[in-house]
Amino acid sequence: MLYSLIELATRLQGEKRLPPICYKPKSINWIIDLSGDKPYLKGRFTKDEHRLVEAPFRLRQGKITRDNVKPYLLVDDARYVLGIPENSQKVDEAKLMHTGYVELIKEAYEKTKMEELKKVLNFLHSPEKNSFHDQIGAKDIVTFQVDEESFICEKLEIQTFWAKYLATELLSDDECDCSVCGNRSTYVRYLPNPVQLFGQSCQLTSFNSSSFESMGKTQTNNVPICFRCATLVVDTLNYLIREGKHHTLLYVNDRNILRSQIAVYWIEDRFVGKEEGGFQIDEKIIACPIEQWLFDEETNKPAPPPELRQLEELIALPKTGREQALYLDSAFFHMAVLSANKARLVVREWIRTSISQLLLYLERYTTALRIVQPNGEKGYLLPLATLIRAIDMSPSLVRQCLRMIYQGALPPNELLSLALQRFRSPKVLNDVKETWRYQALASLLKLSLTYGKEEANTMESLNTNYSQPPYICGRLLAVLEEIQQRASGYRIGSTIVDRFYGAASTAPASAFGSLLRLSTTAHLPKVSVELSRLLEEIMKQLDEAGGFPTILNLRQQAEFALGFYHQRAEFSNRRQKKSTE
Repeated sequence: MLYSLIELATRLQGEKRLPPICYKPKSINWIIDLSGDKPYLKGRFTKDEHRLVEAPFRLRQGKITRDNVKPYLLVDDARYVLGIPENSQKVDEAKLMHTGYVELIKEAYEKTKMEELKKVLNFLHSPEKNSFHDQIGAKDIVTFQVDEESFICEKLEIQTFWAKYLATELLSDDECDCSVCGNRSTYVRYLPNPVQLFGQSCQLTSFNSSSFESMGKTQTNNVPICFRCATLVVDTLNYLIREGKHHTLLYVNDRNILRSQIAVYWIEDRFVGKEEGGFQIDEKIIACPIEQWLFDEETNKPAPPPELRQLEELIALPKTGREQALYLDSAFFHMAVLSANKARLVVREWIRTSISQLLLYLERYTTALRIVQPNGEKGYLLPLATLIRAIDMSPSLVRQCLRMIYQGALPPNELLSLALQRFRSPKVLNDVKETWRYQALASLLKLSLTYGKEEANTMESLNTNYSQPPYICGRLLAVLEEIQQRASGYRIGSTIVDRFYGAASTAPASAFGSLLRLSTTAHLPKVSVELSRLLEEIMKQLDEAGGFPTILNLRQQAEFALGFYHQRAEFSNRRQKKSTE
């Protein structure tokens, strides 16, 4: 994974999409313009009022002391740039920070001889800097500018100096083979930057037990990494986490941050069949199955992203015979699932597969997952983020689901049992606010039953030709509920589903006898002939299939749930059509 990140970093730098080494985009509040005869202050800018500035960055932590002052070059808060204290008790601390900042600027000027840095030094040693103290807050971000086109910190000479400066400060005196690239060079004593994840600053490598130490070596001595790899890997991960098209939040848990998970992904060669008039593959298209969708404000329904249609077209590409399909093996998809454990980065999953193979897996998964909506309308692909919420998946189960989606693994057994457990809840079955969960659980049940099978296509909606007894029993319960509802004019508070779904879905033979007697005597005479005929047809079909099963196992209970869900959706669709007419 780390080596793949290095390759990605090289490509991104060539495309000018990745900041220079040990740089990061930063919002600025004030600009001190030194282009004229007199310094001029611009600002105060809010986050969206000025473009992000590519600014030097480094890891700094701990209490500020004479030996622990780590200013950022040229772009920093006003405590460092101008010596403005937070309060009267931190005046000495602000002086230390400002002194360190000025010394860093001086060292940069001595190494680069840039006239821009000379102007900054002259300003910092002049009394004019004090005239800005009343306007600028201690934590405001300040930088310098000598022309309208760019900032001093974005110039190539400054970028080169900053990389060399940090390398000299961080490198050890020993040489070793880098654990990432394998080249022999001096390695870093400690890592320059952390990975910023869920508000945590996570180290790329970390040891929390003596059992991980080899031959008495600790931390980076045990896992040596050269400066280039240590910075590029972290900078690239932070880039993927920042950029919306390269990551998806799978799950966020504020109470237990370790359960929160984010997927970062990229495509190694996004241009397929360039010589043959090919096309570009967007990472968001491949990430559609796991992406979190927004809700339409008017209908309060999930709004599928436009990439979903593009995904369906991409899945169909190998079957079209187009020339570009021959080049899909040359493009590779990469995905890492990350969590934060305080100061440590947790890599939960790493996936790398060719686009051609991936499309086969995605077609198998999307076909098995898609199911009719509870109101009877055509189904759509629910994202993994919604499925995770529906059954509160554990991190390990999320990993197994990702392997299923992107590597073709079989659905985990735990998925079926969890979905069944949630599905039979009266709240899920009847609460209008839980409709999204109701559909998600039905999708998971269909996925577990039909993944990789022909039934994945035929079981998307009601299948009257499916003759398995559990499925027919599920349909029968939905019919009996509809008979009860119509007989009461849809004004009944608690239906037979609330009281008998659990018994009917596990032991149909013992549960349906009393339900049928109640329905035929109390409710059936009050409803239309249409429902009576449907009840007779289902009973005849069940008799031909062998009658009521005595006990249903987990997979049979899932078939029962699908039959119930499909028949219910069919009734809902009929009611909507009649209402429209």
